[in-house]
Amino acid sequence: MLSKSLLSVITTILLLINFYVIYAYGLEISRWARLISTFVLLLMLLWQNTYSRRMLGVFIFLLISDLGLFYYEEPLANSGTFLMRISAYLLLVFVVVPELKKLQTNLFQKLIFVTVFVLNLAMLYMLVGMVPAGHIYPGLNILFYTYGISMITMVIAAISYSNRYSDRISFFFTAATLCLVFSDITSFIAYYLEFEEFYYPDRFFYILGIAGLVKFTSFARNHEAVTTLESL
Repeated sequence: MLSKSLLSVITTILLLINFYVIYAYGLEISRWARLISTFVLLLMLLWQNTYSRRMLGVFIFLLISDLGLFYYEEPLANSGTFLMRISAYLLLVFVVVPELKKLQTNLFQKLIFVTVFVLNLAMLYMLVGMVPAGHIYPGLNILFYTYGISMITMVIAAISYSNRYSDRISFFFTAATLCLVFSDITSFIAYYLEFEEFYYPDRFFYILGIAGLVKFTSFARNHEAVTTLESL
């Protein structure tokens, strides 16, 4: 088991190193810093030894996707990176699905979920339209939409999980998944729209996200549902 402060210390060190690398070096070295950060936090997950096979799969898929970033400009590696992150996000959904099977939702909540899903699809459509022509290859649009839908599904599952339990466990899972989403959005802005200053929030949210997942796995998930929140 990890000490309570060790994860925070390691996360802070990784953030500082990544910020310095982004500032002082080029994109390739920055990608190395991201890969090493993922690997370090994977080691912490293994050391903690409280993970499920699905969560281990999430980290392995994220690690492989970080490897794919070194050849991200090549269509094959680009599509492989998308597939790895799609797989990671869907696995994150399945991490909490067993605890959502008896979730009670009313018509209002269902309308909210549908509205959020539709609005995010509309935003996804606009983002796909902003991809420069030089980055487009056959099948990219399909991958982008599949990627976006997996991300939206992950967020809806995280919010449902938070509403059902409303405790520290659900907080860390929801915060981690939202950080991963914010990382992807800022990464899109940095890479495709060439606003390089967005690499800083991209890396900030990414490291916090996977560190949050490590913290999430440290809890014994024997919590009880908050029925008052389910019935809202």
